[in-house]
Amino acid sequence: MDTRNEPLSPKKVLGALLAQFVVFLLLGLAIWYATDRPLSRFIDPNLRSILLGLALGGAMIAAAWLLFRLLPRIAERFIRMQGKTYGFLGDRLSLPVIVLISIGAGVGEEALFRGGLQTLTTDYVGPVGGIAIASAIFAAVHLSKPPIMAIIFGIGVLFGWVYWATGSLLIVMIAHTVYDIFALDYLMKEFRRLGTLLDPEPGDAAS
Repeated sequence: MDTRNEPLSPKKVLGALLAQFVVFLLLGLAIWYATDRPLSRFIDPNLRSILLGLALGGAMIAAAWLLFRLLPRIAERFIRMQGKTYGFLGDRLSLPVIVLISIGAGVGEEALFRGGLQTLTTDYVGPVGGIAIASAIFAAVHLSKPPIMAIIFGIGVLFGWVYWATGSLLIVMIAHTVYDIFALDYLMKEFRRLGTLLDPEPGDAAS
C-alpha cells in the first residue's frame, strides 16, 4: 500500500505554517500574560541578543554539519525518517520559502514553548522541570519517530537552558530560525538526492 504524503504546493505550505505561527504566537503571549508578566517584557530587542542568537545558530549548524560528515549512514537513516514526516513539503521549496517557513517556526515555536509553556511551568516546578516539560511537548508536537523526537527534545533542552540562563527569548528565536534554514535546506537537497519521498525507508515496504 502506498503511504506517501502527497506534497502540497508552496503556497499551501506557507498558508498552513502561517496559521500555525499565528496560533503559536498568540498562545505564547496569552500564557505569558496569564503569569502576570507584562507583554512589554516578552521580547527585549537588543544587539547583544541578536549576536548571541546568530552565534548559537551558527554553532548548531557547525555541529550538525560535522555529525552528518562523520556519521553519513546514520544521517541518511534520519533523512529517510524525516521524509515520512515532512513529505507534505515536497522537495522543491525555494530558498525564500524555506526562510519564511524557518522564521515562522523559530518565532512561533519559541514564543509558545519557551516564552509561554516553559515560563509557566518553571513558576510551579522550577527551571529543570519547566525546561523538561516544555521540551517534551516541543518534541511531541513534531510527530516524528522516537529517534528524531529524542534529538528534538535535546534541542528543546538547549534552547530552554539558554532562555532560562539569559532571560532572552530573542536569542532562541534567532538561533532556532537560523538553524532551521540550514536544516530545511539540507533536508530538501537530501530528499532530492536520495529520492526519499518516493523511496520508503528500508523495512517499511510491506507496511
